[in-house]
Amino acid sequence: MEERRGLTIKDLLIRLILIIIFIFLLIWLFPMPNLKPLNNQIFADNVDRMKEVAKSYYTTERLPQNVGESKRMTLGEMQEKDLILPLMDSKGKYCSKTNSYVEITKMENEYLIVVNLSCSDKQARIIEHFGCYDICSDTCKALEKAATTKGTTITYSTSRQAVSRATTKYTKKYTTKNTEWSTTQITPKLYEYEFVRDECSDTFDSYSCPTGYSLVGDSCMRYDAETETKDAIETKSIVSSVDTKDAKAESSSTTETKDPTITYETKTSTITAGYKKTTYSAALKTVTKKLTADETYSYDVKAAIETVKSTDRSYDVIQNYDVVDADVTYPDQVQKTEWKYVSTKVSTDGGLSFVGDTEKLLLVDSWQERTCSTCASVITYYKYYRYRLVTTTTTSGSPTYSCNSHPGYTLSGTKCKKATTKSYTCPSGWTNTGSGCKKTETSLSCDKYGSDYKLDKSKKTCTKTITKYSCSKGTLTDGKYCTVTEKDYVCPSNMEKQGTGADTVCIDKHDYYCPANTSTKTYTLNGTTCTVSTKVAVAKCDSGYTLSADGKSCVKKGSETVYTCDGYDGYTLEGNKCTKVINTEKITYSCEMGYTLDSNNKCTRTVESRDTIAATKNYKTVCHQEYKWSTSTKLDGWSYTGNKRQIN
Repeated sequence: MEERRGLTIKDLLIRLILIIIFIFLLIWLFPMPNLKPLNNQIFADNVDRMKEVAKSYYTTERLPQNVGESKRMTLGEMQEKDLILPLMDSKGKYCSKTNSYVEITKMENEYLIVVNLSCSDKQARIIEHFGCYDICSDTCKALEKAATTKGTTITYSTSRQAVSRATTKYTKKYTTKNTEWSTTQITPKLYEYEFVRDECSDTFDSYSCPTGYSLVGDSCMRYDAETETKDAIETKSIVSSVDTKDAKAESSSTTETKDPTITYETKTSTITAGYKKTTYSAALKTVTKKLTADETYSYDVKAAIETVKSTDRSYDVIQNYDVVDADVTYPDQVQKTEWKYVSTKVSTDGGLSFVGDTEKLLLVDSWQERTCSTCASVITYYKYYRYRLVTTTTTSGSPTYSCNSHPGYTLSGTKCKKATTKSYTCPSGWTNTGSGCKKTETSLSCDKYGSDYKLDKSKKTCTKTITKYSCSKGTLTDGKYCTVTEKDYVCPSNMEKQGTGADTVCIDKHDYYCPANTSTKTYTLNGTTCTVSTKVAVAKCDSGYTLSADGKSCVKKGSETVYTCDGYDGYTLEGNKCTKVINTEKITYSCEMGYTLDSNNKCTRTVESRDTIAATKNYKTVCHQEYKWSTSTKLDGWSYTGNKRQIN
């Protein structure tokens, strides 16, 4: 009988159906566990941790003291005070430091605690009421228990402030008909003592590397470079150049002479005309003049009248504010983390690729090059791209400002402000008396002495000026003028006056005349002046000629230039230049591909390598002080601070 070999399509389908049925049975028998209760438990544990931290932190001194007053502490502030570690949700993400907070409010007979936790998987807010038994010391509880064990009573205790002063308990006794109230005073004085101790722990600080290594993430990297050097390739060639010099110039001069052209021009000038004169005696005339009299001054000085006026007013009150930046939130805020290209690296090492937390080096290309143009050996080069992990935040929409992280502050634009202290000041010019502001004003006046007295504030005087007039010559007239009579000798307006006093004469100028005309000059009378017209001969030369110094000839000078290369061996004259072809030997150096020519005519190249080791973790010790109140006067491991408080 022939044996069957291989599997048919039918056999394969049957086996596939059986495998699918087996998988469904496994899913039905062993369903996936429900992780929702576990996620809820993680969130609830985080809420409880925040609540317990708040209860331990808000001691009597830190609780709000007035009814309606609230105090808030965010999750971020708890972490800054080392009260709690970062809270992580079921997705492995940290809960919000700003939107997660604990707020305690003082009520009439209790405190109200609000815990708000905001995480990526869930957000919730719980409210809890607590009184003395939640926050008071064990001694406080013992006192209340002792006060309420006598008979069947209902006890009304004061709020937490009662811990710092004597406590009075009010008990209510019930009878069949009447209700009786009684007050019991607890007289024993009990104290709590404050202790302190240092709590220290080692926490991770940073990574470090040995000398020569660079820190990259949690690794240390060292890049080594080896330089290879070889002689450059020498190439010789002939280079031709042309040397050019100025040719030597030799010149000769020529002179040409001819007679100038004579022309005549008339030039005009002016001279004073001659005249005849007649002399007359000046006429005597009496003149009366009115001159300003001489002034002399005297002064009457009196003390100014000083008046002092005092004015009182209240202080100017200035409200001071503490101003901080408001919280900013956007409707849409997206964080994007991506790899950004940084640089390119080429190396002969093909094993440099790595991927770190914040940086990576990826191989993108490789190629081979011969070690020289005629060599059979080759070198493989590897090309890497370096990337760095970058996180960017994109926001859109109009921002919203709030003061949620600053309890007690009021929003003002983009700032949060809270009223602090008040300043009491006085305006400029006012004096602070300790109870108010006072200004003293002093005024000066001359009204008592009349309007003729003028005030001098700098000297505090009133001065009246008395003026007297006098005449050194003449007679005083109208109180301020001097009348003087003088003699004067005068001439008619058309005559010239000469001399002084009785010797004054009047000269009459008349019958003006000019000199006689000549062959070259003509005179013309114009009033008291003569116009002179003079005929002058002028010699002129044609263009290109120059008049000689004696003015008798016109001279034209010329020159001729000849160029030579005398004294320049091997040079050829070309126009006004001498040229010569010079051949020189030139040596050049070059390198093979991959090498670089340096200043010493050597060819070099650098071969890089990399060494990576794990970085060293460094730890630092972080300490904080922990405080505790106790009715005992000594606790092991704790130091007494010297503070105590009465608890009954």
